[in-house]
Amino acid sequence: MTIPFRFIQCGDLHLGAPFGYLKTLGRQADEAVRYATYRAFESVVQLALDEQVDALLITGDVYNSDDHNLEAQVRFARECERLQEAHIPVFMVQGNHDPAEGWQAHVSLPANVHIFSADEPERRSLIVQGREVAGIYGMSISRNNSVVDLASQIKVRSDDVFSIALIHGTVGSQPNHVTTAPCSMDTLLRSPINYWAFGHIHKRQVLHEVPYVVYAGNTQGLHGKEVGPKGCYLVTVGGNGRVLLDFRETGAIRFAKSHIDITGLRTSAELEEMIRHKKEMLRKGKKPVLQEIVLTGSGPLHRAAADESTRQVWMEAARDEEAHRIHFILPYRIIDETWPEIDLAERRQLHDMVGDYLAAYDAAVADGSDESVIKLRDTVLARPETKRLGLYRHMLTPELVRRALRRAETEGALRLLGDSYED
Repeated sequence: MTIPFRFIQCGDLHLGAPFGYLKTLGRQADEAVRYATYRAFESVVQLALDEQVDALLITGDVYNSDDHNLEAQVRFARECERLQEAHIPVFMVQGNHDPAEGWQAHVSLPANVHIFSADEPERRSLIVQGREVAGIYGMSISRNNSVVDLASQIKVRSDDVFSIALIHGTVGSQPNHVTTAPCSMDTLLRSPINYWAFGHIHKRQVLHEVPYVVYAGNTQGLHGKEVGPKGCYLVTVGGNGRVLLDFRETGAIRFAKSHIDITGLRTSAELEEMIRHKKEMLRKGKKPVLQEIVLTGSGPLHRAAADESTRQVWMEAARDEEAHRIHFILPYRIIDETWPEIDLAERRQLHDMVGDYLAAYDAAVADGSDESVIKLRDTVLARPETKRLGLYRHMLTPELVRRALRRAETEGALRLLGDSYED
């Protein structure tokens, strides 16, 4: 038996990062977005102070790039000083967005902050009530070791009462993410480490228990793919070594995606009421939300939904309702995935140009299985032109390919039907 202790695991702060894919949203929202990553980390620190934890663990990517801005440095140092005043140590590793070589800090960090080396694994002691309760191990990312299995290099002391390792890296296969410091689950399970604290993947997930292998995710969502609550884990380690995880939301703003089926809707007023309903459902979370709206289905509103200027009118109306609200629900994009009222099954039976097109379409997409869709996506990604997408290549998901195929089916048939069909 040993002394129980608690710590917070967080990572991927990306302080000062801009929100991806967003144009200006108005002064109210722009200001909230501007400070969102900072407010999220402030919430982490406030939680540490309120809960009187014994340590804060940061699993990399404090900054958004290796040329991190001065404001981000100042704000990070200030929050660490708050922790120092409360005698809470900070243990952290550097990630692929802020590798060791890129830290040209102009602002000194307080003495309670320990950054693990990128040259070799290090061990630090976590002291509670004058006794060592855990050995904390870690190794930072550098440009030279980002493809190396850092986890396998950590060697644990035999006299550790409890052991924790900090790694910024990829465990196993993580689709749609850049691989960095890759390691296998087998490697982790063979190690005597009791708790693996991982960063890099922005989705929180517990990959294994006993030993724990944990991604806390990022503290603040950065774009529309990172929906829902974002935050950190408050971790309690009992005297018997039992681990309890408690997720706490810290994000200042949430991203959300709402689907609206236009089937049965006949007027813009009806659609605007549906948008209003979706917003009120999100407002129950008592958190500002940036909302992506996806229109689906088929019906009289299809032509309006397919018109970008009309969608802009709907979005502006929805935004106007949010003026001066603290917990605003602000649509930033309305996507049209509707289709015209066309009986594709009937058209497939006809031996005309449209029927021939649909037969060719069926032959091209085959059975539409996951395997065929992924094969099509990989064929596209193999093209040299896709290199210009950089890190955004992960946005070409199988679901996006499926959407493109569905649109090809209906829009192709519609174009061949011509004006006569619209009449």
